[in-house]
Order: sequence, then C-alpha cells, then structure tokens
Amino acid sequence: MLSADYFDGHSSRVRVVGLGLTGEDLVIIGEGIDLRVPFAEVTVDERLGRAPRRLRLKDGAFCVVSDLNALDVLLASTSHRDGWVDRIQRRSKFVLWSLAAFVFLVFAGYKWGLPCAAAEGAAYMPPAVGVKLSDEALRILDGGVLLPSKIAEDRRRALSDKFHALRLPGGGKATSELLFRRSPQLGANAFTLPDGRIILLDDLVTVIDDDRQILAALAHEMGHARGHHGLRMLLRSSAVGAFLAFYIGDISSLLAVAPATLMQARYSRDLEQQADDYGAAVLTLNGMSPSLLADALDKLAKSHQGAAKTGYLSTHPATMERMRHLRDAPPL
Repeated sequence: MLSADYFDGHSSRVRVVGLGLTGEDLVIIGEGIDLRVPFAEVTVDERLGRAPRRLRLKDGAFCVVSDLNALDVLLASTSHRDGWVDRIQRRSKFVLWSLAAFVFLVFAGYKWGLPCAAAEGAAYMPPAVGVKLSDEALRILDGGVLLPSKIAEDRRRALSDKFHALRLPGGGKATSELLFRRSPQLGANAFTLPDGRIILLDDLVTVIDDDRQILAALAHEMGHARGHHGLRMLLRSSAVGAFLAFYIGDISSLLAVAPATLMQARYSRDLEQQADDYGAAVLTLNGMSPSLLADALDKLAKSHQGAAKTGYLSTHPATMERMRHLRDAPPL
C-alpha cells in the first residue's frame, strides 16, 4: 500500500495510513482508521514540482502523499486524470511556449497596449488635471531650466498676435497661451504643456528669424496640444500614476515625473507625423505652404553642431524624413 499522512480536518493530529484501491474505492487504513471512499468523491490536488500532493475527502479530511511516483501508479489505475494545466506544466515544450507567449504579451502590452491606454486616458482626463500638471511643471522649471525671455516685448507681442490670428481646421482660432522663455540648456526649442500651453524659447526665435516659419513650428506644437501628446507621454512614463490619476484622483506620481518628461520629450514617429500633418493643415488653411515647417527644421539642423543630439531636433526624431514629407505636400 501507499504510505500517507492522514488529517481529519478538525485537529492538527497526524496519523500514518496506507492507501490502496479496491474496485472503484479508495481504501484508507491506519491508526484507528478503516475507510472506503468512492474514488469519484476524492479530489486530487495539482502537482507542484516535487511538493507532496493532497487527496481531499468530502468531509474535510485529507491525505498527504510524499511518494509522488507511487501516487502516479495508484492514480493510473483509476479514472482520475490530472487537469490540462497540470499536464502541460510538466512538459518542457509547453513551458517554453508559455514563456515565449508571456514575453510577447509583455512586449505587446508595452508597445501597443500602453500607448493605446495612454491615448484613451489622456482623451478622457479632466482638464483640471492638465492644468495642475502644467502649473507644477512650470513652478519647478521656472528660475532653473527656464529663465525669463530676453526677446523684446513688442517682438513677443507681435508673434503672439500672429499666432492667435491663425485659423484652425474645424473653425475657430488658436487659443493656446504662448509663453516665452529662455534656456541655455535646451537651446532652440518649443514644447507643449499638458494643458495646451506652448513654451517658445528665445533661441528658436533668433535661429529661425522668420515669422512664418516660427508660426509653422507653433502650428506643429498645436498638433501636439490637440492630440494631448504631452499628457499621453506622462501617462506612459508612469503607468502607476496613470492608474492613480484615472481611478483615485491622486496625481502625485504624474506631478513627480512631469518636468523631466516634458524636458526630455521624445515623441514617437506616429505622434510627430500627426503633429506635422495638423501643422500642415493649419498652414494651408492660412494661405501658407507646409514647406515652411520643413524650412524651419532645416534652419535648426544647420544652426547646431550635432543637431541630431541637441536642441529642438533631439526631441523630434527622423527630421530629414519629416522634411521630405512636408515638402512633398500638395502645393497651395
């Protein structure tokens, strides 16, 4: 007979018993125990490596078997069959396939699932969240990475007036607040805060030095604002923060990563393409050529040593490809 430890389910007492089969019944014989139980009423726990397995009886009692090979022999002579999960986890081929599937799911979740969830979360995030994130980012950056602009007041006002006079696809005019700042660290750059405010740095204005091309760069940034791209990046940067902000209302995790994420923004090619296409649509609607944005990018590229690594172009990948796309746009 097969040796096992018997527990009555009511106390911690352990009794050594022998297990055997008589017809369709499980026989349990030991210290003061003589039981015959229909095997159909016995539940056999799944195998977990070389850990002992339990045979559970309906009254709460159970037997613990350490000799797994002997138990397999006993079970083979009954109608019992281990569950399919129990069977496949003992086969190396299925384990390897499961591991591969797990790796693929993790990769797919990061590459496609997380961006999709971030896009949905950004679209439905209350506007107050974007305002709070933007205010906090500005509070941290102003006086540090960002300094007061040195562009003359009348020049700033003129650019701002031209920007807000732009007509937008679908009607209306540009309403995003335009903020002028200076940053030796960031150089020629412009970026959009989660609530749609656009920060324009002095070096970009002086490097481009053409109002229509500057407006083209701002039209591109409006594409990021319209698509909530900044907020989507923040949500992707902090999956935990996304959960807390969406379900609990605690955005502290997002506030913590907001400044660094906005400063080191690296949009995907898809998001850059969306912003370029929106910027091109704005330019066309206002009687300007989409190639103005390509010209602005070209000036920025030529104005920096290693432009692919620093300044505006560091946050906007595949610049040459984007320039070709913009210049190939249908003429006005």
